[in-house]
Amino acid sequence: MPWTSECFYGASLSEGVATIGGITCVIRNLLFQLPPVIALVALGMVIWSGIRLISSGAADPKAYASAMATLQYALIGILLLSGAWLILVLIERFTGAQVTQFGIQ
Repeated sequence: MPWTSECFYGASLSEGVATIGGITCVIRNLLFQLPPVIALVALGMVIWSGIRLISSGAADPKAYASAMATLQYALIGILLLSGAWLILVLIERFTGAQVTQFGIQ
């Protein structure tokens, strides 16, 4: 995707020159891309810890415990990310405040 003066998600700048409003676009784009990246990393950790769990077997209790801890931390991370997003969506639904949208007025 080429670099432009337009936000990927939301309003755009009409003149095509950089202004202070461009910071809003950069932050919005970063915040919009962050949850999927975190979810992919957590999914990769779940898969990797599953592979480590299977390969360790019962032969090495330390490797098994390490893989199990990694799996637990990955699942906790997924739950925290999902819970935080759910809280933001509930706040937005009940109050009408746009807490999942970023913008500088």
